[in-house]
Amino acid sequence: MIAINLDKVTVTYIAHPVFRELSWAIHDDCCVGLVGPNGSGKSTLLRLLAGQLSSDTGFISRQSGLTIGYLPQEPHLHPQHTLWEEAFTASVALKAIDDQLAQVEAKLADAAVYGNEQALAAVLAEQARLLELYEKLGGPAYTGRVRATLLSLGFGEADFTLNVETLSGGQKKLLGLAKLLITEPKVLLLDEPDNHLDLEGKRRLEAIIGAHKGAVVLISHDRYLLDLVVDEIVELEDGRLTQYPGDYSEYAFTKQSNLLRQQQLFQAQDKEIVRLEQAAKRLLTWGRVYDNEK
Repeated sequence: MIAINLDKVTVTYIAHPVFRELSWAIHDDCCVGLVGPNGSGKSTLLRLLAGQLSSDTGFISRQSGLTIGYLPQEPHLHPQHTLWEEAFTASVALKAIDDQLAQVEAKLADAAVYGNEQALAAVLAEQARLLELYEKLGGPAYTGRVRATLLSLGFGEADFTLNVETLSGGQKKLLGLAKLLITEPKVLLLDEPDNHLDLEGKRRLEAIIGAHKGAVVLISHDRYLLDLVVDEIVELEDGRLTQYPGDYSEYAFTKQSNLLRQQQLFQAQDKEIVRLEQAAKRLLTWGRVYDNEK
């Protein structure tokens, strides 16, 4: 089934099109490697898929109820948060309810509230409403999910209190990835997620992508990673998309074979042009000799 469908979309940057009238169907059970030269618009295309950009032309349709997780090259993290606090903000709705519950608890400790029967009843009713909503959104299991996700990405309990600003580039990338996984999106859009990762981090990334049940669109320069996880390669070059079934090695072989074939055709055409030019010269010579302009 198609998760996201692009129909003749165009994105323009400062009056110059990044790409024009692209069409692409992304299936919900496929891992796609998005490749192309630097500056070809890969990151722009990922932001368009994530809904952070709008297209100038065409249409974008998404599967009903589709949830999308987008990891940019540099994850947006609050530098003053601890690792745990930042991971906990993954679900905006649950974080908001958790903050409201903390405010309610503070009111319940206020003498002016618990000493006033009417005020106390109102605060307790608000607490009950928030707890019911918290439960509907999966709140009781949320803390456990945050913890399990961080541990699965190689963080230890001792790391939970580290400030985000003290984390390495690789740890920040993994924290950004953790925030996506905590929310369990159907589609993962990953812009160079392997940057700054050590071998162990890359191994964990491979496992996560391989285990994901939905669609994945991955930008990476790591051919080994693309060979391990992708089902197909989509190349963005000169404003056009070209799809290649298989992993990166198959794509590279097919691409090289196509280039060789084009070169052979060009050489054959070049020879034919030379032959025709020589034939034309001979005809002109014969025409002059026999005084026949035709």
